[in-house]
Amino acid sequence: MTKVNFVIGGVVAAARFLPAAWRTSWAALALTGATLALAFAGGGGWWLAVAILALTARGGLWRLALGEGRPGPSGLQWGRIEGRLAAVWVLTVLFLAILGMLLLVIMLCCAYAAASAGRGFDPAQVATWAPAIDGRGRGLLGAVAAVGGGALTWAGLRTSLAEAASVARGKVQVLAAWPLTRGRTLGLLAAYLAIAAPAIGTALARPAGPPAWPWAVLEAVAVAGLWLPMSVGLMAYGFEASNQR
Repeated sequence: MTKVNFVIGGVVAAARFLPAAWRTSWAALALTGATLALAFAGGGGWWLAVAILALTARGGLWRLALGEGRPGPSGLQWGRIEGRLAAVWVLTVLFLAILGMLLLVIMLCCAYAAASAGRGFDPAQVATWAPAIDGRGRGLLGAVAAVGGGALTWAGLRTSLAEAASVARGKVQVLAAWPLTRGRTLGLLAAYLAIAAPAIGTALARPAGPPAWPWAVLEAVAVAGLWLPMSVGLMAYGFEASNQR
């Protein structure tokens, strides 16, 4: 399967999964969207509820997508699958956080090296470090940041099928799911960007300042109503395609 065919197949599978997702898990998706709208509108205390409801919704959607049992009433259930998904989320965040800290250390070392080569640098005066970084130093730091950001994105993509693997195999899989994305990282990135286009578009077009209620609802619909179920459909397609290689 070529990368183009994989991207097209993934986006089509995600779109086809959307109606079935809403038929079986409409309550979980609607509640996730409602709490997300509250969070977007400035309700910082709603984010924990958003995470719990999104986890519940994804549990029902994964049951549907991989045939691992039936979703609960309107997608509201809690069982072993939701527990495994929660573990995947925590372990993935820890893994990426460790990589992020390594990137921060590298950035600090490069910043110190760039500052030490500039004028006015005094190792005993921290206030002189930033002004001592010249144009070439800033270019170096920009390049390091770009490479580091690309590496974090690549690592996230390589573990992006961890949810599917954990549900299908009945045990938590994070780094163990790494081989599933071999040779398909760019294809997954393109497919993810395609299904996330509505959410990205609403985020980029958001007016300055706290969004008004209509805008918060629009963003919530784009994320919880479209991206959340479509991402499960896409990852299910990617997992099944990987197992056919």
